[in-house]
Amino acid sequence: MKKLIKIIQVRHIDVIIYKMDHYIEFNALDFSYKIEKNRKKNKWCYTIKENNILVHTSYLFDKVFLLKLFKKKGPVIGDCYTDKQYRGQSIYPQVINKIALETLNKAIEEVFIVVNRENISSIKGIEKAGFSKFAAVKGKRWLWFYFKKQIIFF
Repeated sequence: MKKLIKIIQVRHIDVIIYKMDHYIEFNALDFSYKIEKNRKKNKWCYTIKENNILVHTSYLFDKVFLLKLFKKKGPVIGDCYTDKQYRGQSIYPQVINKIALETLNKAIEEVFIVVNRENISSIKGIEKAGFSKFAAVKGKRWLWFYFKKQIIFF
C-alpha cells in the first residue's frame, strides 16, 4: 500500500536538464576502474565494483516522460550514485562521459541528464563531463501530468 501511495502522490519537481549532442572527451587521470554494463527492463545499468564494494552505479533510461514537455525524446542518464569513500576522484563524470560516448556513437542525436537543482556536487560532475544546460523545470507532477510548471531554456 505504501508503494502505491508513493506512486500516486503529487510530487514537487525542481530540476535542471542537461544534454550532450556532440561528444566532448573527458579523461580523468588514473581511471583504472572496469565499468560493467547490464540490461534491466527499459534501462541499462553501469556499475563499478571494487573489493565487493559498489563503487558507482549509473542508469541509462530508454526514455523519460519529462522530455515530452520539450517535444524531445531520447536516452536519459540518471539515478547515479558513488560510494562516499570514492567521491572526489572524478568517477561520476568519467562514467557519464563514457555512457554519452557509447550512446552518441549509435547515431543517437542527444543524451540527457535530469538532476535536482539542489544537487550541486552532481551538477559539477555533469558539467565537468561535458554536458551543457538545456532547460530547467519547476512545478508539480502527478503520475504523468505536469502542472503549475515553469520552464526555462538556456
